[in-house]
Amino acid sequence: MISSAMKAAAALWVNDYLDLYNYAGRIGDTAWQQEIMDILKQKDAYVSEAVRTRKLEELWTTFDSINRKMLELYRELRETNDSWVTERLREQVMELKTERLTVSRKIKAEQA
Repeated sequence: MISSAMKAAAALWVNDYLDLYNYAGRIGDTAWQQEIMDILKQKDAYVSEAVRTRKLEELWTTFDSINRKMLELYRELRETNDSWVTERLREQVMELKTERLTVSRKIKAEQA
């Protein structure tokens, strides 16, 4: 599914290439115009790749965020002497490990 932001980005991309196409026409560069037209004909492939790239960026951001949270929890574990707090922190770490594994699998699937 393509979000409205991605649709807007795709429309902007097309408009940019149409501007280039028109400029190439104004300067009489028909070879460049044809090259731009060939790119525009492959718009769906370019947009799909942009969507995939953006999704991967978001997944990696999530992965990094999980790692930062885990590091903070490990720091708290080292600093606490309370067994109840230790147990809660360990549970949180396990939840984050599960979440990180899920994100890792999504990253792997997107890169395949």
